[in-house]
Amino acid sequence: MRAALVRVMVLACVLAPGAAHAGRTQFGWLFGSEVMPERGAEIQTWITEENDTKGVNYHETLWGIQAMIGATDRLEVVFPAEFTWLDSDVSEPVTIWKRYGVEARYRFVSGDPVDAPPFAPLVRLAVKRDITVRDVAIVEANFVASTVTPSGGVMALVDLGIVAAIGKDDQVFEARPGIGVSFKVVGDLRLGAEVFGHLSFETAAARWIAAGPNLAWSHGRSWVSAAMGIGLYQIKTAPALQWGIMF
Repeated sequence: MRAALVRVMVLACVLAPGAAHAGRTQFGWLFGSEVMPERGAEIQTWITEENDTKGVNYHETLWGIQAMIGATDRLEVVFPAEFTWLDSDVSEPVTIWKRYGVEARYRFVSGDPVDAPPFAPLVRLAVKRDITVRDVAIVEANFVASTVTPSGGVMALVDLGIVAAIGKDDQVFEARPGIGVSFKVVGDLRLGAEVFGHLSFETAAARWIAAGPNLAWSHGRSWVSAAMGIGLYQIKTAPALQWGIMF
């Protein structure tokens, strides 16, 4: 039994959330479908939590910071660094610099407010170096699709993600699906809801699903978004907060 718990902890550390969200988004846990304009730049930071998961009273807080650069009007390059605090019934609390890497996001349609169509698909690919497990590389991929009403008052978004921890002797995979909706309330304030989960292919105890309200607000070149995930399956709460400033 203890060996199984230790395996869950290893999987948890390797596949920590890594919820880096490049570009402006209206959601807490979901990647958005916007990218930086060509020659644009943004500094972004975020905090996510997983509380009471994985069958071992696992708690994790992830803090990340990243620089984003618009290579073209549709291609964005991102340089993230991530730090985590971990605690559980089978480990002592620890804070570590977890990983760093590089990622690219490509939006298939124009992001210009005049020319942008209502349907916007985007793909994301990230490769990250795990600092604590030296012989493991983390590969993350997402397909994101959003649609908005002509007035922009309502947005719906689907985020289909997968994460792979690839080592010399073993590979671990996790699906990260999500769906959300966002409504313009007044000015630049938006409210909505989202459903999201982390679904390990190998370990049932490392799977969870949460849902809850979200909000987003922008002001000039800065923006903030947040979500309060309430556990639906094998997790108690999963809050998320992120903000950024463009240059």
